[in-house]
Amino acid sequence: MNIKKIESILYKSGRIVGDLNAIKNGTLHKRLARRAVKKVINRVTGKIFKI
Repeated sequence: MNIKKIESILYKSGRIVGDLNAIKNGTLHKRLARRAVKKVINRVTGKIFKI
């Protein structure tokens, strides 16, 4: 297993833990909305600054 694979697993598990915490606090909809906005912004800025 290489470092990149381990890093990927850790980030995915962290995201799952964050989702579970948001469910516990009742803020999952806010978390999912922020994630969707972030995805759109990253796509737009990626197209703007594409080399």
